[in-house]
Formats: sequence, C-alpha cells, structure tokens
Amino acid sequence: MNDSINILKAAQTSFIPNKEIFPYIIQIGTGGTGGYLTQHISQLLGVSKKRGAYTVVDPDVIETKNLGNQLFLPEEVGLKKAEVLAQRYSYAYGIDIATYTDNYIESVEDIRKLFTSEYLQVHNYRSDILFLPILIGCVDNNFSRSILNTFFETSKTCIYIDAGNESTVVPKDWQVRTKSSWTEEELIAFNESGWSGQVVTGVKLNLFKQPPVAEVFPDILEDKDSFVKPSELSCTELTASEPQRLIVNKFAAMIISNILTQIVEDYTISSHMTVFHAKKAYMRSTPIQNVQKNVYSTNSN
Repeated sequence: MNDSINILKAAQTSFIPNKEIFPYIIQIGTGGTGGYLTQHISQLLGVSKKRGAYTVVDPDVIETKNLGNQLFLPEEVGLKKAEVLAQRYSYAYGIDIATYTDNYIESVEDIRKLFTSEYLQVHNYRSDILFLPILIGCVDNNFSRSILNTFFETSKTCIYIDAGNESTVVPKDWQVRTKSSWTEEELIAFNESGWSGQVVTGVKLNLFKQPPVAEVFPDILEDKDSFVKPSELSCTELTASEPQRLIVNKFAAMIISNILTQIVEDYTISSHMTVFHAKKAYMRSTPIQNVQKNVYSTNSN
C-alpha cells in the first residue's frame, strides 16, 4: 500500500467542497524531454476527456541537428518547435494546445502572464472547481530553474514538476571529430555517463507543501556566477552543449506522464522524487512527504 495525497482535500479552503480539478498545464521547453512529453500529455488529455488547458512554451526553432533525437521531420526545419508539436498533437487527439514562442521565460512575470487569462476565465466558472496551476520544467539550465522556483514559492497553489537529466561526457570537439577517432579514455567516459536523471514534484496546496527541486538540490540556486539567461547564450555556446541520450529523455518524459496521469485521472499525488538509470532500466520513487498524513492521505494499491 502506498500513501498518496488527495489533491481536492489538501486544497480545501472553503465550506464548498471541490468536486473537480481543472488542470492548467504550462510546459516550459520542447526539446529532448519536452518533445516526448508533449505527445504524452496531449494523449492523456485527449483520452481522459477531462476538462483542462495545456500550453507549451519554447521560442526555439527546429534545426537539422534536432532530427535524430527529437520528434521532428526534415521539412519542419526552421519552424518553431512548440508550434509544430501543438499543431500535430492537437489534431491527433482532438484537444486545444496553446503555444507561447515570443521569447524565453526569464522572469516570474513571464510565467504569471501565461496563467492569468485562463485563470480569469475558469476560476469563476464554478465555485466547486479547483483551478490547479501545474508548471513543468523541461529546461537544461539553472537560471531557468531559479525563475520557475521563484514562481512556485510565490504562488499560493501550484504543482511544479522538474526533470533533470545527466549529460554525457564528450570531448570538447565532439561535433567535428567522429567517434571512431576518440581515445579509449574518451570512449569509456562517454559510455559510462549520461544514463541517469530525476524528476522532482513540488506541491503547494493550502497548508500542504512538498519541497521543489531547488530545495532538494540547493546548489541549483547557490552558484549565481553560472546563471546565464538563455537569450544571452551565443550560438557557439548553444551548439557546444553536451548531448543527452535519447532513452534518458524518454524515461524522464514517461515519469512526468505518470505523475500527471495520477493528477488528472485520480486527483492524487503519490511521489516526491523519482530517480532513474536508463541503462540499468532502474527507477525508484520517494513517497510523497505528507506532514499531515492522517488528514490528507489516501491509500491506493
């Protein structure tokens, strides 16, 4: 038996009980993990027939280098990633998917604007519906994580899911030197790295709080010197970034999909952090940290 938190009970703040959740999902990033996750979330919302809203956020355009490990076609090179994915999966699953591609999310206000209009339309629709902001970070830098963390900390109600993947260790000139010319040491370093990752779910529901990724890994916020806005990275710096393994991106997307399935279909959350090692096909979850377990927890098989 695994403990889980009942979201409707945990978020209860009035005499009128919440009977339904309206998940409003904002996904930041549509690259390696985010691209696969977009398909999972779209299918979940389409099959479940639950009311909700979904927005994918990413100003990046599709490049030829993305075709091998992301869900894009050669004829889509030059188009916005978020717009291509939204159009494809909204058509496939019969749902509305919004996009924001104007710029990178680099302030808390940027995130608040993504939630505001939908909040005004939905929150006042029925008093027994819980409007539930769900923020998903599929980003590869700690500057962006710090912004998402600040939004979470300054929000009264929010679920913040962050995916972090280990990059592979590659030579500095890996993009211009074929693997056949790598040294034995370089090959060993590559083969032994880039297989692991974790997904952390932060929760704020009335009096219940579960720590977000920046509290689980404090170093995310400590090294301010390494914080560089995505918009300030040069083309060279972006191109030189260490690659992630395809299977690792898929593992991370699957774990987030599992968390969202519980939220959307059962109105529950059962885990705090899931760590995984794709090469070993290993996955382990830490149970939800429910400090008021006797009040808010439910049991599920």
